[in-house]
Amino acid sequence: MKVGIIGAGNVATHLVKGFLAAGIEVPVVYSRTLASAQELANLSPSTKATASLNFQELPHADVYLIAVPDQALPELVPQFKFPEGVVVAHTSGTQPLEILQALSKGSAGVFYPVQTFSKEKEVDWRRVPICVEGSSPEAEETLLKLGQRQSDQVVVMAGPARRQLHLAAVFACNFTNHLWGIAQEVLQQAHLPASLLEPLVEETMRKAFLFPPFQVQTGPAQRGDTSTLEAHLKLLENLPQYQELYKTLTTSIQAAAKKK
Repeated sequence: MKVGIIGAGNVATHLVKGFLAAGIEVPVVYSRTLASAQELANLSPSTKATASLNFQELPHADVYLIAVPDQALPELVPQFKFPEGVVVAHTSGTQPLEILQALSKGSAGVFYPVQTFSKEKEVDWRRVPICVEGSSPEAEETLLKLGQRQSDQVVVMAGPARRQLHLAAVFACNFTNHLWGIAQEVLQQAHLPASLLEPLVEETMRKAFLFPPFQVQTGPAQRGDTSTLEAHLKLLENLPQYQELYKTLTTSIQAAAKKK
């Protein structure tokens, strides 16, 4: 199976690396900027870089994966020209499969890897869940087989469930990472190293994987420790945006405790 990659950002970069490592040929990589496409194409001597939207005139692939920002999909999709009989899928957690209906030839699908990707950090693709969806049984089977070449957890998932999963992922990943960034900023103001909190964060995540998180919640909000909460809010007076976030999270924790 040969896979063409459309995009040159974080997701596209890891897809190319993952496919090549799995022995899957990547004949073509597209980016609006030819230099960005060429950077990825340099990973394999048989990969061609392109800034053309006409894939009918480029090395053939069996599957084309569109790994571009969600907001770019509606504008880009109608401009593509793909060969007949291919499967074209996007990698978005939120965009519906139907956004690819503008493609007049071939089958459409979704190939959504549930992971955070940064070019600077390698990932173990065997541990990355991949959600697939196809406009036909044949397209779905093709995407399933492709995913199984990379991952030990590949599931067929319709759009509504995939969007719920993506929402949950934002809370679990993006918001958690942001809170860790805030914690580091608070430490920096006191000239304290982040290493002091690393064991705490590691244990928190280990425990959250073993037990229902709301049931093992700790801290001043959970205890109703008003004096500590007020002291923390006072320390955040010079960071009003974080002070408001502290209040919101405190209220959420206390509401969850009452529900439990």
